[in-house]
Amino acid sequence: MKQTAFSRAYAAWFADYTAERLRLKKRPGARLPDFPPPPTCPEDIAAAVDVIGKTRTLAVLGVHRSTLARWLAGTATIPRPSWLVLVLLSEGRLPGMSEDWREFRFVGDRLHLIGTRVSYSAREIAGWHYQTAHAAALARALEASQAKIAYLLRIGQFEAQNDALIHTG
Repeated sequence: MKQTAFSRAYAAWFADYTAERLRLKKRPGARLPDFPPPPTCPEDIAAAVDVIGKTRTLAVLGVHRSTLARWLAGTATIPRPSWLVLVLLSEGRLPGMSEDWREFRFVGDRLHLIGTRVSYSAREIAGWHYQTAHAAALARALEASQAKIAYLLRIGQFEAQNDALIHTG
């Protein structure tokens, strides 16, 4: 039986995966969070290329069309960086993201929350620190105002001496 490049790549990945699992003393089937996913099969590559388009794929990856043809035929293994770029462009997600990011996608230069119209630019995300600091300052000012109101109500000074209602006459 002739072994394809994909099956050789998968066998090498599985050997590394098993060695890492044993080194970390993880049970069989346990997920290794920082370990790269196994190499993809030609059908996965074809699906990603269909979404992106062959012309754009060739331009972005900077590979020759014969290289892409070998990846699609399964006679050559796609390098991991190229696969990661294909996933990013076709699915709008970064490979290896935790489940917390499942509902987010990159579309162009914005981070979108799927199913909503909410999206953020890099500048908006960079400004979150200042917005949270401003919100914390407003919360402190509100708390101080509420404490002042409570104090004034407690001591019973809710009128001034020059109040027109008190000094009529």
